[in-house]
Amino acid sequence: MRKPHLSFSQIINMNVGFFGIQYSFGLQQSAVNPIYDMLGAAPDEIPILNLAGPMTGLLIQPIIGALSDSTWSEKYGRRKPYFFIGALLCSICLFFYPFSSSLWMAAGLLWVLDAANNTAMEPYRALIADTLPEEQYGKGFLTQSFFTGLGITLANISLFVFQIFFKGTIGSLPMWVYASFFLGTVCSITSVMWSISKTPEYPPSPEELAALKERNKGMPHPAVQFFLSILTTLVAYTIFLLLLIPSIFDRGLIKKVMKSAEQNPTTRVLFAQNLEIIESIMEMPAVMWKLALVYLFQWYALFCYWQNAAKSIALSVWDATPSSDPAKYEEAVGWAGLVNGWYNIVTFLSAFFLARMAQRFGPKKVHFICLLMAGVGLILFPTIENKYLLFAPMTGFGVAWASMMGVPYLLVVNEIPKERYGVYMGIINMMIVIPMILQTLTFGFISKTFLNNNAGQAIIFGGVLLLIAALATLRIKENKSIDPSIAPVSAGH
Repeated sequence: MRKPHLSFSQIINMNVGFFGIQYSFGLQQSAVNPIYDMLGAAPDEIPILNLAGPMTGLLIQPIIGALSDSTWSEKYGRRKPYFFIGALLCSICLFFYPFSSSLWMAAGLLWVLDAANNTAMEPYRALIADTLPEEQYGKGFLTQSFFTGLGITLANISLFVFQIFFKGTIGSLPMWVYASFFLGTVCSITSVMWSISKTPEYPPSPEELAALKERNKGMPHPAVQFFLSILTTLVAYTIFLLLLIPSIFDRGLIKKVMKSAEQNPTTRVLFAQNLEIIESIMEMPAVMWKLALVYLFQWYALFCYWQNAAKSIALSVWDATPSSDPAKYEEAVGWAGLVNGWYNIVTFLSAFFLARMAQRFGPKKVHFICLLMAGVGLILFPTIENKYLLFAPMTGFGVAWASMMGVPYLLVVNEIPKERYGVYMGIINMMIVIPMILQTLTFGFISKTFLNNNAGQAIIFGGVLLLIAALATLRIKENKSIDPSIAPVSAGH
């Protein structure tokens, strides 16, 4: 079926829900770690408390992507059920988050919140391909990039503005924290409901519907498949890793195991999504493995920044810590919101410019230069004592953040089989969250042992890693036929 062109307003309506999802991610970036500090977390505890984000991204996004590919309902559509369920859970978690009375209550709610965000976000990328003709992909994905920047910017600015109007505390946290999260509660569900009500989903063709029914024959309800996949994912990946080393000597070993598993009805029900993901990893193009090395250093570094930005500003500008001067530390958190809001403004303003630069000079050179800018910016960041000068390195960081969200896809998009586009988008997200998991598991030790639990040194460490990521980018061979106008945009984890 030839998909009709949509007007610009229709494309905007389709992606408004992305705004609410990214507002929630913005709060996670800028507010959650200061909340941990206010609830008494030690600096070396912060990384492990952030494990929720990358772990839920690793588990949820590939599974939701595969499930939504296999879903169709005449009444509810294909992607909309996942948007709605994710946004509803997200709004509930955002409402209750400020009432966290203990560190582990906040950490537990973050797990549910991040799972909800990932449930809502993953099908959004597929909705573009479902709904728009190919020549409008670029406009659709760049609109998502715009709403990514707008949502995260509003979340960060709200932390600063609400400090001015909402004084005092309720329970363990300041009132401005409640105001920011309550606004997120409203934004999440209302923006997604707006997109759901304004965007029709096209039904599959008779041939596609027949293939879909054949694929789902003997399979339980998608909700049951989801929980089965979550329960069996770690088992599936453990078996995969155990087979990986012997498969070097017998290249057909994993394929034999996979084929046997797919032919077994019980295994097929339990591991359906996992089998597809593992098979795609085994057949992954070489360029994606090189991109994985870039992502290893890049995303490890970003987690170092997000976890330590507010504390670094408090030290360099206000000479305060959460325990030594809580009032000054709160002021630093608000200013960190402004700084982070600024780099996200730069992000959505520079996205279209970077697309043109990638087309002119090639995505590898553009991403290399952007990572250099971000690395130097983070190295300088903790040395700045004037709070207004902090916006200078964050300008370069914002341009680099725009590149990180889109340009790497230009390096791999023509190498990915179209019939597995959704699965490989999930695998690329795995390449993002695995470095984050490594960071949460290892950086507490690094911070305590080598960096004296100093937030400024942690950010400098992240800057060095970004410079290494820039060098790793140069190992990637470009596909000269890539059209930057159709590249997807990533966000979140």
